[in-house]
Amino acid sequence: MQETDQIHELKEPLEQHLPHIWQDLVYHNDAKLTLCLPANLSGQKQPHYPVILFAPDSYTNRLSALLQFTHKGYAVAILNVLEKDPLKNFNSAARFLMLHAWQYQLDPHRIIAMGEGFGAYAAAGAILGVGKQTINREDIHTLPVHFRSCITISGKFTLAGQPQLTDLLGKRQLPPFLLFHGESDKLVSFQESRDFFELLNDQAVDVAFYKIKDCPHGSDAFFTPYVLDLYANFIAKTIQKGK
Repeated sequence: MQETDQIHELKEPLEQHLPHIWQDLVYHNDAKLTLCLPANLSGQKQPHYPVILFAPDSYTNRLSALLQFTHKGYAVAILNVLEKDPLKNFNSAARFLMLHAWQYQLDPHRIIAMGEGFGAYAAAGAILGVGKQTINREDIHTLPVHFRSCITISGKFTLAGQPQLTDLLGKRQLPPFLLFHGESDKLVSFQESRDFFELLNDQAVDVAFYKIKDCPHGSDAFFTPYVLDLYANFIAKTIQKGK
């Protein structure tokens, strides 16, 4: 007869090895974000992780894909809603991360803007309009926002009822940009990223543009191991001290 009260004992590693996830962090009124932190594999007492602020596309859910960045040592903050005031929301979220950097072990001086589809407009526009009070709720002089670089995926850079990106341009030097777009995108025209690429080139911005062959909108092709390495290598260069 099989014993039913037998207790099986396991001895497993007790160290952290999984990302930490905080959901529904309120950064302004009812606007929320999800924050993902790397596991502290190095055992540092007070790690300070560079953070990727990601503005999502309404057609995709990228949480599982973005978690891959935590394995490379980056925190990721994902905005939940952007439809109203995308530029102000993006900047408010950045300030929330800066103000709570100590609490969540973030580096407030190494924030990377990233967005997909509609969200790419928010990420890019926040950078192009740095220093403009009109796209910020908070006083820009009290807590200035500085993004180290920007990554866009399938960017939709022209939105009805929102400022044109060309109108946001100032005299400040812009940080590096990395653009991706699928060749077979039927939701957002490939030409949108091409035109934005030309705009950045006209401003003498350090920019690279990748076209993914036969790739539709929202594809996992944007988060293959090879493409993820392209993102990570780009970010690593732009967050170096002295940049």
